Amino acid sequence: MEKKKGVLGSIGAVMIIMLVGKLISLVSNQVYLSHFGSEIEQINVYSLAVQIPNYIFQSVGTALSSVVIPIYAALVAKERRRQADDFASNIITSSSLITLILIALGMAASFIIPAFTSFEDKGFVGMAIRIMIPVMLFYCLNYIYQGILQSLGDFISPALVNLPSGILIILYIILVKIGVFANIFPTLGDQVVGLLIITAIGLLVQFLVMIPSAIKHGYRFRIRLDLKDEQLRTAGRMTVPVILGACAYQLNMFFNNMMMSNVAPKSVTLFNFVQNLIISSVMTIVLAITSVMYPKMTEMEARGDRDGFRATVSSTIGGMTLILAPITLGLAVLRTPFLSLISLHGEVTVSDIKKEATFLLMYCVCLVFLGIKEIVDRALYSMRITRISALTGVIIMVINLGLGYVLSHFTPLKEYGIPFAYSIAVIIGTVYLIIMLRSKIGSFGSGLAENLIKTLAATLIMGAAVWGCDFALSKVMVGTSLVTRTVRLAVPFLVGVVVYFVAALVLKVPAMKEFLSKYLHKGESADGQN
Repeated sequence: MEKKKGVLGSIGAVMIIMLVGKLISLVSNQVYLSHFGSEIEQINVYSLAVQIPNYIFQSVGTALSSVVIPIYAALVAKERRRQADDFASNIITSSSLITLILIALGMAASFIIPAFTSFEDKGFVGMAIRIMIPVMLFYCLNYIYQGILQSLGDFISPALVNLPSGILIILYIILVKIGVFANIFPTLGDQVVGLLIITAIGLLVQFLVMIPSAIKHGYRFRIRLDLKDEQLRTAGRMTVPVILGACAYQLNMFFNNMMMSNVAPKSVTLFNFVQNLIISSVMTIVLAITSVMYPKMTEMEARGDRDGFRATVSSTIGGMTLILAPITLGLAVLRTPFLSLISLHGEVTVSDIKKEATFLLMYCVCLVFLGIKEIVDRALYSMRITRISALTGVIIMVINLGLGYVLSHFTPLKEYGIPFAYSIAVIIGTVYLIIMLRSKIGSFGSGLAENLIKTLAATLIMGAAVWGCDFALSKVMVGTSLVTRTVRLAVPFLVGVVVYFVAALVLKVPAMKEFLSKYLHKGESADGQN
């Protein structure tokens, strides 16, 4: 029971810190968006440029956290710490060399990419990309050091890395507003250049803040390059499919931005804001859970406990759905009040909010499936099966690109067809993944179907209550004052929480019953065992 309490405490602490980081990132986005507005070309170029290195390197980072880092953790668990540290130094050295090659290729591509956009100032686009491309090295070191610290039982330090970048951006805009950089960055275009530079510095700081924690835990990097090392070769064989699958995901995000820059170039910043807000926030919740459940599934698979493995997969999917289903429907119903409260400031207009709300609605279609996909991916990784997830990533990418192009160019959806196509692609890919996992481990058990059906019923009841409350408030509360916007969001939100909780209890949703029995009454259970 104490172990369970410790696991839950780790999940809770990491989730809170990561959500605070996302909140600061959200605030920083709103601060610079309210200062520059969404209409000037340079800020839309900024939004495109900061995403490119992220899209390129996220795939490598996913591979490091999903496959490579468990090797380090296994060596530490076997009390082979020196070998683990040698492996880590080898990974850092080899990955850094590969990343430098990617940076060189990115620099070369920066002279080509602008031609594929509809931005007028191609020179500014190329310069912005060249400023941001080198941060891929910071991403590389960031992922590896996070993995090292997590393997050593330090979950807090890696979670804190998301804070510096957003804080620096907020401070920069404040200093710009009071005229500190008036001589250095006199025009809005120049100020965007400063924003690019401060963003790059923030990503460097994210890596630097972890070095003291690594030293505290006894790890000190030393240059080591041994390509014949068996641990490195094993990691390489396992990571190639993961990288391919993750590349497909990043390419989805990249090509979505490129399509948006052609179909509606003035909507790139608004699109990126919603995409980052929704996808990254949902992934924060998902990753906080899977980071704990992934090792548990790996342990059960290693022991040959297939029944326990299936039960863990089933309960994790049920718990994830219990959380994400009401969040998804709540966001869909309250999308306009939600975005009005957090976005309607400065140069952001009501028209901008309407665009953001439609983008958000299109993404809401796939959020639950996105969470389930991550769980199934981890289940397959636990079984050392990586090719299926890689193939799924390619399937999603092909559907997304083809359908996105058709919907955005040949249907009334226009730019809104881009996120909708992504949602459809994720749903199809998730269904395929589930079918493939079932072919490997058999049925998840009848309890999962009951869980999902009852969760859906409770969510629909909640959605109806939230819609009714929002509709009633829209008739009696008009205007865009802060008080009006806050009430328009807070009241339906609270009603939704209460109605969903009660509906889940009345319908006896298994995941809710499990939550209450294990977590809310864990103290009583512990006493009873004593």
